[in-house]
Formats: sequence, C-alpha cells, structure tokens
Amino acid sequence: MNEKMMPAATKLEPKLLNLSCIYLPAKHPYLTAKWYGEIFDLEAADFAPLDPEADLVVLKFSKDIPGGGSLFFVQSNDKFSMNFNNIQGYNHAILMFQVKDIEEIYERMKEKGVELATDGIKDRGGCGKEIAFFDPDGRKIEINDYGTR
Repeated sequence: MNEKMMPAATKLEPKLLNLSCIYLPAKHPYLTAKWYGEIFDLEAADFAPLDPEADLVVLKFSKDIPGGGSLFFVQSNDKFSMNFNNIQGYNHAILMFQVKDIEEIYERMKEKGVELATDGIKDRGGCGKEIAFFDPDGRKIEINDYGTR
C-alpha cells in the first residue's frame, strides 16, 4: 500500500464506556451482599432488595460514579478464582475497587474479622493506599484510594 492510499489518522472514540455491573457467584447472596453493604456503605438496588430468601441480590455503587454500576450477587455453588499469579510470582486480585475513607474501611474490616491478604494498609506512594482481603465467598479483592485524597 503506498502513502496516498493510507487512511488519514483519526482520533478513536472509545466504545467501551463504563463498567455497568459485576456478576459474582455467592453461596448465600443475601449474606454476601449484607457483608459488602456493611463494609462499604452500599445500598440494595430498588429492583432487587435485600431478601434472605433471594437467589439474586444487587447492590448499587456510589452515586458519584458516572453511569452508576452494580454488584450482582447470584446464588451459585460454583467457586470462581478471583486472583492469579503474574510471571514474577505476585498474586493479583482480578477486582480492585476505588474507595474513599480507606482507614475507616480498614477499621470496619478489623472489627468484623475480615481475612486480609496483606498486613494492613499498604502505602503505594503516588498510586494510593491499598488493602487486599478475602470476601465471604473466598474471593481475593483489592481496594485502593488512588485519586480520592
């Protein structure tokens, strides 16, 4: 192809706009959702209220997140690994949520006996403070306060 036939450079407009929901298997959706709600101050969605008998419970993210977003806890006996090792051997969580008030969240986690994957809050310097923990269904999750301080 010669230069005259090459298309002009155009600015790409992303087609992937936002993360609207995350579906997570949960042995007991109500208990898992209640735990997330208590740790992170999340509320149930109007269309799927907290119900101990429900096989689906939905929590809403903060209203400050453009486009909203929800966590769907779907009853399942499946185990879903939420972490992996990189080639250097570091164990990454697949999910990392941005949070505010990480110290307050850490205190709640200690009060509720949450199993931590790291020793307390890790200060990542310019990348924020971070906590890695396991939720009630054994998933490794990370939270970080980058950009919220």
